[in-house]
Amino acid sequence: MTLADILREEGMQEGLQKGRQEGASQALAKTALQQLTEKFGTLPEDLKENIKGAELVTLETILQNIFKYQNLDEVKKFFKH
Repeated sequence: MTLADILREEGMQEGLQKGRQEGASQALAKTALQQLTEKFGTLPEDLKENIKGAELVTLETILQNIFKYQNLDEVKKFFKH
């Protein structure tokens, strides 16, 4: 195997890993949006966009605590910069 083959293989593996993470984030974002909408009704557009662009760890935290939230402000705190 040449150096070019090794580098190409490493690049392909990194691309696959990134694709898996993006897919997982999209799935968790969809689930979070569905669950929050079920619990609180129509969500503000800015919150929807924040959730769609959130990191995997943020989405996991939101979903782990979804039954504890009393209002959307508790979810919005994850996106205040």
